[in-house]
Amino acid sequence: MRPELAALDVTQMRGLEIGPLATPRVHKADGSVLYVDHASTEELKRKYAGDRGMRGRLDQIVDVDYVIGEGQTISEVVALEAPFDYVIASHVIEHIPDPLGWMADLEHVLRSGGILSLVIPDKRYCFDINRSLTEISDLVDASLRHLRQPTYRQAYDFYSKALIDMVDTAAVWAGTADYTLVHRQDCDDPDAFALDACRRMQQSDTFVDVHCQVFTPDSFLAIFEKLMHLGLVDFEIAEFFPTQVDTLEFHVSLRLLGSSGDRRAMLQSQRESLARVRAKLRANDSSSASSERKLVTMRVSQLEERLLLFKRHAIGRLRATLNRSGDATVPR
Repeated sequence: MRPELAALDVTQMRGLEIGPLATPRVHKADGSVLYVDHASTEELKRKYAGDRGMRGRLDQIVDVDYVIGEGQTISEVVALEAPFDYVIASHVIEHIPDPLGWMADLEHVLRSGGILSLVIPDKRYCFDINRSLTEISDLVDASLRHLRQPTYRQAYDFYSKALIDMVDTAAVWAGTADYTLVHRQDCDDPDAFALDACRRMQQSDTFVDVHCQVFTPDSFLAIFEKLMHLGLVDFEIAEFFPTQVDTLEFHVSLRLLGSSGDRRAMLQSQRESLARVRAKLRANDSSSASSERKLVTMRVSQLEERLLLFKRHAIGRLRATLNRSGDATVPR
């Protein structure tokens, strides 16, 4: 089972997938699912016609069922179809200026107990590798200001530091690539480029599509814990899968809790879900460490065995030589 579907039975559930483009996590043939995006299928094909990553894949862009218009929210657009059993958002939340407002809107889309499945890029292995992590203060600020556009800070950080098409994920995992001092190569001065981009933003109301949020699995869990205690989320963690070797994304499935109004009971449920996730992660870490120790022990034991055999043979030859010479003083 794929991690993003771990808490789902798509054959029996009704779902909504946000921004699937050419790689939907759930296909229409898999179950009852609708697709929503910021543009129609034809508009998306025109938008990505010159995108290198979409080369040869334009015809695979899904047929979009609902288009989010200017100033609209997802819950407004799909109101007649809601509630859904699940919502999948793969590589979406990092583009959202106000994730808390976005998640609150999705509460109106999901039934109680419904799942919000997130696939999130891990900054350590993608083009965000040199960027600043999102902090709780960023999310609170965005929420209180109801941001619909990236902040200048978010845009500047993205345009000045994002290493588009430069990061070799497998090499980072292998420890053979270090991008610490690497700068983007598609412009002469990344900081001047970023400043110009921010000034263009200032002169236009057109949405600027950048990675507004930057996470690692650990940073996401730390932020989510603070959001729980502040009463800013009504979800608990149903499933959590950290970034796997040679990949650049991690998976979080959030379950919408019932609207009983009992904030204390909700917080308790959230705490328990977080404790389960961390216990599972510790167990996996211990299992991995144990496997590594066994491997090291096995290698050391084999080496020691060869050395002991060599020593025994050497001592045997020495003893035979000394016995012939009448001197039996030999180490044992």
